[in-house]
Amino acid sequence: MTNDETNRFDEALRGHHRASLVQLSPMVSAQLAQRRHAALRGTSPHRSHRLGFAAAGFAALCALAIGMQFRTPPTPSPVPDRILASTTSAPARADSIILDQDPDFYAWLASSDAMQVAME
Repeated sequence: MTNDETNRFDEALRGHHRASLVQLSPMVSAQLAQRRHAALRGTSPHRSHRLGFAAAGFAALCALAIGMQFRTPPTPSPVPDRILASTTSAPARADSIILDQDPDFYAWLASSDAMQVAME
């Protein structure tokens, strides 16, 4: 391209640009001017939403914590005594009570002998 062709091309583009500016609404022209000034100042035209997302997450966490405090733990259903009596015999219950109250049994569980017996 020669210099003369380049000048004609530039002039044609500038003419199209002027024609398009005439057709713009005043509101769009104002927005373009604001964005141009922001670009010249070096600021971005959009704002970050990180603070908003953090605030929403914190609010959701607080709502969850409050909701968990109002939640009642499930109560175990009571087992009738006749079912316990039929499934567990009296001597077995007596043995389990004795083992529960025997501190030597728990000391033996913590010893190295218990590991050897468990491996056999």
